[in-house]
Amino acid sequence: MKNHYFLGLACLLMPVLANASDSNFERLLSPAQRGETTAATEADVIWTPPCVEAGHSYTYQFEAGCTGMSRVGLTDVLYNTSNGIKTEMIADTQGDDYYMKNPLPRTAIGSYIAGKLVEGDEDIYIECQLPQWLNARESTNSGVRVGIGKETKSPDGMLWYEPVTDPAVNVIRYVMNEDEDFELTVPEGYALIAVYNYLDEEWEKGVFAGAAVTHVIYKDAGRKQTQTIPADLEAEEWGMLYSNDQRAHKVTVAIDEDNNKFYVAGFHPEYPESAVVGDIAGDKITFAANQYIGEDAASYFYLTFSKAEFLSTSDRGDVYDFKGGLLPSVEADYDADARTVSCAMEEAWFCNAGTDQLYYAGFYVGPMYMPDNGGNPTPQDPEILEVMDYMPEFGYGGFIFDMPMVGTEGEILDPSHYTYIVYFDGEPYTFSPEEYPGVTVPMTEIPFDFEDGEAEDFRVEGTTHIVCWRTDGFESLGVQTLYTSGDVVNRSNVVTHELSGLESVTVATPQSVEYYNLTGMKVAEPANGVYIKRVTFDNGKTLTSKVVVR
Repeated sequence: MKNHYFLGLACLLMPVLANASDSNFERLLSPAQRGETTAATEADVIWTPPCVEAGHSYTYQFEAGCTGMSRVGLTDVLYNTSNGIKTEMIADTQGDDYYMKNPLPRTAIGSYIAGKLVEGDEDIYIECQLPQWLNARESTNSGVRVGIGKETKSPDGMLWYEPVTDPAVNVIRYVMNEDEDFELTVPEGYALIAVYNYLDEEWEKGVFAGAAVTHVIYKDAGRKQTQTIPADLEAEEWGMLYSNDQRAHKVTVAIDEDNNKFYVAGFHPEYPESAVVGDIAGDKITFAANQYIGEDAASYFYLTFSKAEFLSTSDRGDVYDFKGGLLPSVEADYDADARTVSCAMEEAWFCNAGTDQLYYAGFYVGPMYMPDNGGNPTPQDPEILEVMDYMPEFGYGGFIFDMPMVGTEGEILDPSHYTYIVYFDGEPYTFSPEEYPGVTVPMTEIPFDFEDGEAEDFRVEGTTHIVCWRTDGFESLGVQTLYTSGDVVNRSNVVTHELSGLESVTVATPQSVEYYNLTGMKVAEPANGVYIKRVTFDNGKTLTSKVVVR
């Protein structure tokens, strides 16, 4: 249940200004950027070159005098990517150095590979000699490298790539096409791949990281504009309920009766100002797909739709299944008198990276929009979804529970006023900094959105919370939610679980733990470094994860 992710170091960012007088750079500017070739304005500077923090990270560094062009990859890419993946290219205006950010979508960690611009008689291209470090950590003696891999298949038919050692093959070219976009095409049977490597080991001994690309076009992304609620409309605070009314968050709604438009801002909580718009026709509202919502460091996000099916299975638990491809639009029921908008429960709304396939940052099944009731809500009882008893071999136990965002009377709860308490043997438990490295002060009442970073004892995924405890000897656990409105604190019941076992909760006990190094060899006692950990449970399932041992 508790995973230790293999993370790269974030690059340090700072603003710079650039002199854009170089002719090679000028011809690659978008039409909107042309005309200001003597000096880049502050608005032109989208990011800065990656930095090297002394003694900490191996990434490329170069002199000031660089500016950026925003390019989006339109791809035939393996492994869960889409036309929404955001990559960038940096041109050194003082020379012929170029830097490609996030060259593989599954390794969108904000780092770069470097290349040289070459102007031939018939074509222009950026050539990158590989392999290159994308990121690395001296603290773990490991990192991610990018190079060329040869396609292979495991005995069970799984696609795989083996690192190529030949220097003549380990080179790629981003060739400028007739539209002045840069296009990467890797020969058939090969791909640009990422591997996990130790800093002191050879490239070919790395382990394929599950990221591969065979074709990418770096295309001018243009200036994307989100929709917002027009200033002349009266905006109201509503709630958005979804997933059988168990989850919700607040949104801002405005109705344009003159033009029959329905605006919803904050459809995805990370983009509270971005609105999606529907067309009102009588008692129906039609929302078109592919409305732009916003962007983060790695993706452009759009509103997309798909059919949804709720499944309760023995091997996957209770899940939503999405199938049938993306829908061009959805139609919702509109009750102007009751002031509600209701969508079909067999349809899901997505904040999705791109528009051609599902690669989402959030989904909402059968959403319903209604005015917020306000008041002093009492939270519903939390639901314990899964429990794992304390395991001495790991040094922790844990449980997963859900905190409904709807009060007992249908109120929409505000996460900033929503907390929970964990109980052991009927007593409130205090998480102390001495036992929990990600906790800075003793905590008994835990905020809804509290996470503790790399320690991963507290994680939040929507309304689902994962809590791990590091102390043994308890016979029962419980959880209670609290909601504060002014001076009023309303509490749910304490939902308990006997740690000796509860049939309605899935509990799996580890039977064996094995470690392998990155070359696939089994290791009896792992020392410092990166390893593959394989845990076998009593129900026959296995859990494989990459861990860092210090």
